[in-house]
Amino acid sequence: MMVNIAVCDDSEHDLLKIEHELKNYEQLKHVNMKVHSFQSSEALIYEIEEKKLADIYILDVAMPKVNGFQLAEKIRKQTSTSIIIFLTTMEDQAPKGYRFKALRYIIKYNLQRDFAEAMDCALAELADATTNTVTLHYYNDIWRVPYKEIIYVSKAPRQVIVSTATLGELTDSSGIADFYNTLNDKRFIFIDRSCFVNVDYISQITGYDLKLTTGEVLSISRRSLQNVKQAIMLQWKL
Repeated sequence: MMVNIAVCDDSEHDLLKIEHELKNYEQLKHVNMKVHSFQSSEALIYEIEEKKLADIYILDVAMPKVNGFQLAEKIRKQTSTSIIIFLTTMEDQAPKGYRFKALRYIIKYNLQRDFAEAMDCALAELADATTNTVTLHYYNDIWRVPYKEIIYVSKAPRQVIVSTATLGELTDSSGIADFYNTLNDKRFIFIDRSCFVNVDYISQITGYDLKLTTGEVLSISRRSLQNVKQAIMLQWKL
């Protein structure tokens, strides 16, 4: 598995040290990594807002204009599964960092001592997360999306549109049947040939209308209605 890592530190000297530690770790642990380095938080924000998300973020806390905590807040608005590691020179800032579900808080002068352990934990957590996530590919864009984030998936020419709770609409180059089989989870049910829905987001069925907890209403095909009702009753244990 290729692990995408984003590193952001306004100090060129510290950025080079982090890159050096990553290279050593990659060689020692035989991990495939793709590292993206940013010396300005604004450049990383652009990537985040474009939904070009990394698996692991290594963020300096003290940066001008947009600090590491503010970056973490923006990351968490886009994804709950990416792993965040903070770097700082001040030990007393750690409690604030964990508000953003940070995995580790490394003091910079202990970087060489603590870095490998933090990466071990990050990769272990990432491995656990991938069992409940799906990776979407569309041209040069890649997203890792938790199953619980997927509201419904609809068919489009030569692709599928994945409607998510916090990431908006994402695109994958699979066919809808292949994507459904990749998920292989009973919580997803077809409501017609071109759309399947996450049962967790269904609030009610009225006639052939299926209402979602988001307020959106989708149409159930006549052929699928009985199967949809049975699947919902099974999942809801009615």
